[in-house]
Amino acid sequence: MLIASCGGWASFFILQLYPAELSMTSWICFLGIFEGAIAALIFERDMSVWSIGWDSRLLACVYSGVVCSGMAYYIQGVVTRERGPVFVTSFSPLCMIITAALGSIILAEQIHLGSIIGAIIIVTGLYTVVWGKKRTV
Repeated sequence: MLIASCGGWASFFILQLYPAELSMTSWICFLGIFEGAIAALIFERDMSVWSIGWDSRLLACVYSGVVCSGMAYYIQGVVTRERGPVFVTSFSPLCMIITAALGSIILAEQIHLGSIIGAIIIVTGLYTVVWGKKRTV
């Protein structure tokens, strides 16, 4: 599963070199909806959770679909075309740091020493990749 996940993630960034960014974003979002619906149907037996009313759940779905998926994939595609897939993938570990920071601020989660050391290692690695890429170009 780990090898398949890494291969799929690498293929995802290589596919973003496709020249029509909006078309690729649409396909990525459609396939995500398809896979998510299959997983939800398998794991969630109660059909009442599928109903979305005019409340915060609808806002969360729209925000997640438009901002988190649509805009993010489009921007990743543009940056991949302009700077290359190495530049985009080197920033992927920042998601873990941002998630930990927001979890600490918004949800009052505790940050442990291992998380801080991991964040320092990630930022150091990111800086090294960007510095090395700048020197080779």
